[in-house]
Amino acid sequence: QAEVWRDAVCRWFEKATGLLNLASYPWNKFVRTQAESMTLQGYTVTPVTPAEDASDGQAVSCPVQQCTATFDYNGAAGAFDMHVEYFDQSTGIAHYSVFLNDKMIDAWAADLRLLPGRTDARLDSTTSTRHTIAAVLLKPGDHIRIEGSPDGRETAALDYVEFVPAK
Repeated sequence: QAEVWRDAVCRWFEKATGLLNLASYPWNKFVRTQAESMTLQGYTVTPVTPAEDASDGQAVSCPVQQCTATFDYNGAAGAFDMHVEYFDQSTGIAHYSVFLNDKMIDAWAADLRLLPGRTDARLDSTTSTRHTIAAVLLKPGDHIRIEGSPDGRETAALDYVEFVPAK
C-alpha cells in the first residue's frame, strides 16, 4: 500500500505544482502496461476519482460475468516479478487468473477487506492494491491474459501490470 500512496501523492503534487517530472523517478523505469491499453473483452474503461488514484486516471472494470484483458510483453528477456495493480472494493470477492502463453501461472481472490464494512464500490487509492507473481520468466512477445470475474458490487477492476526485475 505504501507504493500505491506514494504514486498517488506524487501524481497529485506534480499535477498541482508542475514541479515534478515523474518520468524521471526510478519506479517509472519498469515495464508497465496500462489496463486501458490492453485488448479488452467485457472490460470497460472507467475513470477513477480523484484521477491520481490510478496510474493514468483510469482503470478497467468488469460489468459482466467474466472479462479478459490481454497484451504482449515488450520488455527484455529475463525473470521478473509481475505486479498486477487491481482494486479490492470489499463489496464482494472478485476472482482473477493470470495466464502466460495460455498456461495459468496464478489465481487469487480479491478478499483482503481493506476497508471492512465499506458499502460503496469506489475505485480509488483506498481500494487499490497489488498482487505479485514472483520470478516469472519472460521473453519479448510472450502473451499475457488476465481473466477477471466480478462478485456482488466488486468489479474485478484492473489498473496496470508492471514488471520489475526479480531479486
